[in-house]
Amino acid sequence: MNHTTKQSVRGSTSFTLISGIVILLATLFFLVRLATSGYFSNVDEMTADAVATRIMPTGNVTMGDGVPVGMRQGDRIFQKVCIQCHATDSTVAGAPRITNTADWAPRIAKGFDTLFSHALNGFNNMPAKGGASDLTDDELKRAIAYMTNESGGKFEAPAVPASAASDAAASGEAPAAAASPASPAQASAKK
Repeated sequence: MNHTTKQSVRGSTSFTLISGIVILLATLFFLVRLATSGYFSNVDEMTADAVATRIMPTGNVTMGDGVPVGMRQGDRIFQKVCIQCHATDSTVAGAPRITNTADWAPRIAKGFDTLFSHALNGFNNMPAKGGASDLTDDELKRAIAYMTNESGGKFEAPAVPASAASDAAASGEAPAAAASPASPAQASAKK
């Protein structure tokens, strides 16, 4: 025999209905709180900071060594680009190998401007800028100065802008200005 009464069924139905309404209202309350509390609640909607925050990328991709274009050191450029053909053990025909003074002497004798022109525009088998089209003229000059100075030359590399020099000091790198200075005779030949 079933001993449930109409009153207990009605009470159970009322309890379920009221509980459902309370849960629904609580859910709506929390959703409204979540929607209005937002990530930008402490920033005016149209201020420059607010706009910058909204359009800020969620991540950044850094290619290469992470040093901004125009601020790379000659030795770093050599290690990334020039080493492909100018390494000490290179077998690329016609490419002078770094530290090999016999390979570099006739080229150094032609002067820095000629070396720069060949590197900038390409020469024989060498592509323009060594194939690294993102190199600035100053970066290319730093790479040339690095290679020639390691191979018996005495050319002065263009200075890295001040902000890059302080960044390099913070990361433990030597600034490009520390490259060996040009002799007065070579400086006048460079002009």
